[in-house]
Amino acid sequence: MKKLYSTRKYSINNLRRAKRSLKSRLIFKKYRKLKNKADLGVSKPARTYKRKFEEPYKDYKRIHAPENFSFIDNSEGVVEFISQLKSHFDEKKKVFVVLKDVKIITYDAIVVLLSIMVRFKASKIDFNGDFPDNGNARRILDESKFLKYLFQNFRNEDRYQLGQNSSIVTHAWKDVDSELGNELIKNASKTIWGTERRCQGVQRTLIELMLNTNNHADDSRKGEKHWWLSVHHDKHNKKVSFAFIDFGVGVFTSLNNKRHGSKFFGIVDKLKERVKFGNNAELLKLIMDGTLHRTATGKPYHGKGLPGINKVRERNQISNLNIITNDVHASLDKDLFTIMPKSFSGTFVYWELNKENLNCYGEN
Repeated sequence: MKKLYSTRKYSINNLRRAKRSLKSRLIFKKYRKLKNKADLGVSKPARTYKRKFEEPYKDYKRIHAPENFSFIDNSEGVVEFISQLKSHFDEKKKVFVVLKDVKIITYDAIVVLLSIMVRFKASKIDFNGDFPDNGNARRILDESKFLKYLFQNFRNEDRYQLGQNSSIVTHAWKDVDSELGNELIKNASKTIWGTERRCQGVQRTLIELMLNTNNHADDSRKGEKHWWLSVHHDKHNKKVSFAFIDFGVGVFTSLNNKRHGSKFFGIVDKLKERVKFGNNAELLKLIMDGTLHRTATGKPYHGKGLPGINKVRERNQISNLNIITNDVHASLDKDLFTIMPKSFSGTFVYWELNKENLNCYGEN
């Protein structure tokens, strides 16, 4: 009886296996040769980055965050970054945010990054990214828990809360939440003065912004857009910063879309008959000082909306108020209103509370 390995059938099968094995070895050898050639002169950290953050995400659209990732100090760069992400979001394309080259990231930019990430993930659009090589920039991202949430799934919900038990806490909702405002103010006053205090200026600012998002961010339906708020506690300098954003239509688009029956219908044309202004930067200045409201109602201004927030600043209840909406960036403390080359579809507001600001006791 023939032994199995000496049969013709065994020999044929063995030859096939040998050919397949040889083919696999040749393919792998060619792959290694090409890979070694590609890696020639490339540092080990660069090879590691390529293996971890490039090769697994070849089919993602790569969007580079600006080196100075600050909405206040580099508004043009951040608006361009948001615009690219919005374009891919609308087309439902998965994206990879390149953060490795970011040298500076400020706390006002955190709300931008977190809100966009959640919008993608909640809509089941893949969103991923790397982290800054710069140590300080990466530390701030770590504080915000962005790197933690980057690998989590999110559902489409009315409410979000991110970064609990951190120096940076981010909230989102579609409605007005006075209780949240009270809680944020209580914690902020402890950071600044060491005791709980009522800060009516901050409360008014929060309520007005939530109302604006609820009523005006979406011209077709009220209460459809989220507002996002990130709060950072700087215990060393006894300062708390607030960064608020919605991705609605923005102030000027909302004004232009007012319908018959609204007291603000045609208000821009009416205002032009009374006051000379040339662009949206000058128009925002007229909004902030209450001129537009008086023109619309014929009555003295009573302190609501964006002008009311500016009054809070003038009473020294908040500091460093910045507003970015459509094509305008306003730095109210500096009385500086600037036209941006690219428009931001939404409204961003940043302010600070510090020990020099008045609380409800008239103290600082």
